[in-house]
Amino acid sequence: MLAEMEAGLVAMLDGSALKAKLKLVGTLPDLDGDNLVKRLAVEAPAVYVVAGTSFRISDGTMAVPFGLACVARNASGHEEARRGDGRTVGLYQMLEAVLGVADGGRGGEFCWRATGVNYMNDDKLTANGLTVAVVMVETNAAMPSGIDESLLSDFTNVRADFDISPHVSAAEHDKWKVDPPDYSTTKPELQDSQQIQ
Repeated sequence: MLAEMEAGLVAMLDGSALKAKLKLVGTLPDLDGDNLVKRLAVEAPAVYVVAGTSFRISDGTMAVPFGLACVARNASGHEEARRGDGRTVGLYQMLEAVLGVADGGRGGEFCWRATGVNYMNDDKLTANGLTVAVVMVETNAAMPSGIDESLLSDFTNVRADFDISPHVSAAEHDKWKVDPPDYSTTKPELQDSQQIQ
């Protein structure tokens, strides 16, 4: 369901008139801070779909948030990046267009509503000439009922830690079970990782 929500938002923006003014509509690349900012600078102007950080759940219904990150850049400066210069779309124009498409818009099987706008004030963004704001959107969906096994990937890896009692305590064994394992005070005598064919 969440993958369909993300894909639906990308398709909704991709099918709008705003798309013709952008270099890219897509999902936020999975990169670290500096590399991400450099990539955003190359791809601007762009809109990225980003999953929210938490859901609200009540009475069998999820309120699922996403962010639509609008990224503007203009060689003439930050003012032109915000307002546009007649040739390159500005952040304010992008925000208005995204709000117009997203509030009450249908992305896939879901109806979305805009819930707010957050301007990003970050030194790395500013240093790279980027002006960024995120349109927050939300939709409601029924809680999943059970597990749809057809959506789960095949099991391909197993990690195992071996130790013979009573070399270490159960508390130490529990530390090895977390992900990533905590080997700060003790370590299993044997470890194995199998790739299942």
